[in-house]
Amino acid sequence: MKMIQHLLLYGMLLSSCASAQMNEKPEVLLSEQNIENAYPRLSNDGKSVLYQSNKDGRWQLYILDVNTKKSEQLTKGEHNNNFPDWDATNDWIAFVSDKDGNEEIYIMKKDGSGLKRLTNDPERDIHPYFSPDGKYLLFNSTRGNGSLDIYRISLTDNKTERITDTKENETCARYSPDMMQIVFLRNDDMSDDIFIMDMAKGLNKNITNDPSVRDGWPMFSNDGNWVYYSSMQDGPYNIFKVRSDGTGKQRLTKAAAGEEDARAYVANDGKSIIYNKKYGRTIDILRVTI
Repeated sequence: MKMIQHLLLYGMLLSSCASAQMNEKPEVLLSEQNIENAYPRLSNDGKSVLYQSNKDGRWQLYILDVNTKKSEQLTKGEHNNNFPDWDATNDWIAFVSDKDGNEEIYIMKKDGSGLKRLTNDPERDIHPYFSPDGKYLLFNSTRGNGSLDIYRISLTDNKTERITDTKENETCARYSPDMMQIVFLRNDDMSDDIFIMDMAKGLNKNITNDPSVRDGWPMFSNDGNWVYYSSMQDGPYNIFKVRSDGTGKQRLTKAAAGEEDARAYVANDGKSIIYNKKYGRTIDILRVTI
């Protein structure tokens, strides 16, 4: 009887982290040797990708036309513009710039007009993400206690609220589609785990919960049922998904030796993801059906 129980438990453990079957081989959307094209964000219609690139020596923002594979440069200058995100209309872009001496958060229209600085603090302000309703930005800052915490800023009156206050670093915070939850990365010197915060109850749940494994860059699916993220569970970073309650973990990519798959972004229709593949000093943007 005990042997049967052990076999059943072993089977459950294997099925809890199964590899999902991809429908096709990944399509390379952008590849430039020794260039890092990172943090891709797919437009709602799937026709454009917002991303950052170091091709000019500093981080600048670009938009890639998926069909023609041609890129339009959005920002220039002797400073870094990075960590981009765009709102649900794909008209406005949030990003981080050090143009005024340190990392601050800005927004602008995708044609470069309407530039507005949102933060003004001597500490780091990074990782801005629009709320689904377009009224807020979540971001991370060291302004509180030296570690990165989650903040929210209103886009109507610039009112800023602090959401977390811990000694760990909390980054990459994004809302669920109904804005009832926030998924984020919490890390310290020992581990990186994915957490979900219930906004009504103020409770946090660790949905990866393995202190020996590095995780990163979480994002809800458009129905809010899944979280897509990167993990070093099987060696190098690969793309995984897990249900928002922490069950049903599946690996979606299998990076070769010397490669990393990271920063997944789920398409609006839920049928594909774009992500970064890193090898050497090169970071490509790929797309795959899920």
